[in-house]
Amino acid sequence: MRRITVPVVLAALALVSGCGSSDDPSPAPAPTATPGTAGASPSDAGSSPGDAAAGVRLTRPNSSVVAPEGWTRGRQVSRDADSADSPDQLSYIELAEIEAFGSTADAAELGRTRIASSIDAKPPKLLPVTELDGVPVYHVAGFVNDEQYLDEYGAIRNDRIVTLTFSFNRRVPADERDQVVAEVLPTFAWK
Repeated sequence: MRRITVPVVLAALALVSGCGSSDDPSPAPAPTATPGTAGASPSDAGSSPGDAAAGVRLTRPNSSVVAPEGWTRGRQVSRDADSADSPDQLSYIELAEIEAFGSTADAAELGRTRIASSIDAKPPKLLPVTELDGVPVYHVAGFVNDEQYLDEYGAIRNDRIVTLTFSFNRRVPADERDQVVAEVLPTFAWK
């Protein structure tokens, strides 16, 4: 499975968000939904499908998340990212952080910037702002090319753009994608 070049996307996002105009009218924020109780440790997770992930922990300076059981640590593509691969190699999760260059963009603005700076064949769809571990984050999702479905969350923390990206091959059914995301999001924690 071809990985998107997250460092390139994040760099574009950082540059545009740091230089973007704040004169754009913001749509009314949608009600936020907290995906679950973030910060659960793998030892807190059970084995039923709805429980939190219990696999390899991905960590960055300002955040961490736990991949599903059976997933393996991905190869390090960038020093700014940590990833895990599904057993069938059709999916991956990536936690990345890059310099925000002093940007103070909120989640909604950062989400709009993410779409505007997309280098994907088809940009993902901007969804309502949600929360990870009590902090508002942008949420984008959709097929970014004929073979890859992306589900991504992001926010600025300590002058770093933090992104949690789920990437799935077209062959992964929607209900399986949803199950992975629902299992992993509750394990996300800010440091």
